[in-house]
Amino acid sequence: MPIVFQNPQFPSQQGASPFNQAYVTETNAGQMIREVCGWNPSVDPMTALRMLNESYRRLIDCRSWYGLKVRGQISVPNPYTTGQVTITNNSNIVQGIGTAWTPSLVGQQFRISFQYPYATIQSVNETAQTMVIDFPFAGNTQTSGYQILAAYFALDGNIKRMLWSINQLLGWPMVVNVNVASINQWDAWRTYQGWSTHFAVRPPTPSGQYQIEIWPSPFQQQVFPFEAYTQPPDMQLETDCPVSFIRSDILVTGAIADALLYRPKQNNYYDPQFALSVASAKKKEFWEYVEQMSQADNDTDQQDTSWDYGFEGGNSGFGGGGNYGQSHDI
Repeated sequence: MPIVFQNPQFPSQQGASPFNQAYVTETNAGQMIREVCGWNPSVDPMTALRMLNESYRRLIDCRSWYGLKVRGQISVPNPYTTGQVTITNNSNIVQGIGTAWTPSLVGQQFRISFQYPYATIQSVNETAQTMVIDFPFAGNTQTSGYQILAAYFALDGNIKRMLWSINQLLGWPMVVNVNVASINQWDAWRTYQGWSTHFAVRPPTPSGQYQIEIWPSPFQQQVFPFEAYTQPPDMQLETDCPVSFIRSDILVTGAIADALLYRPKQNNYYDPQFALSVASAKKKEFWEYVEQMSQADNDTDQQDTSWDYGFEGGNSGFGGGGNYGQSHDI
């Protein structure tokens, strides 16, 4: 099953050198709150924290920042096909015959033939050898063979999107972030199995986790290492800091712009002309800082460019390359 290795968070610093020293000293949420409130005394600390988190969201949504990368692996178990099942029309309870099901099967996919879609196992009664699947069975009541395999995976760690993954067993890169509609066109019955090449994006799980389908469905034990981008949680405690490589002073600048326009009638120090002009200047300053941080982020993890590897179309180093492809009809 998926395991996400979270990046270490360094309190009160942005990144860390080999000597464990901060590149840039960060302020924590409590310090940022007090700075924001200093610009408008009518802003209470909880509101100031909300404004800081809103600035945090705006900044995070601008780019796939280097500090948001996490690594992990998807571990695929062997399929399970021992025994038979009895399954009833319009029921989501499956009865095993000659099976040895355990709760480790929860989250994997079940089906009895290619004519029926995958159903995800929600629970297993080990004593009674029954399982509950997520959708009622739509076919005729029957006893038959079956298969249980791991085709869908929910990635923890608040994953936003995949960056890359490797089929470690077969030694090739996976195609990630594929639209599931494409998979449906290629293989509506999901008959292809074993030579996995794509990760298709499925709907989120009921708990909101990012979910993928591996296609073709893996049919033996294997591991897929990957990297992905995560969505950091809001700051809640005074000791919370932004994730590494996200500057806290930029968050403060964005929050100040909002604080200056907050409840002017309750602020005895409110000057409309001053507040509007400074708030506008702070908003402009915020986006200028975001652009500067984007450029600095490129020094660590270059993204704003067109790569010119020359490997396009499987040419293995021969061919026009990315720049050529962008300027020619190929």
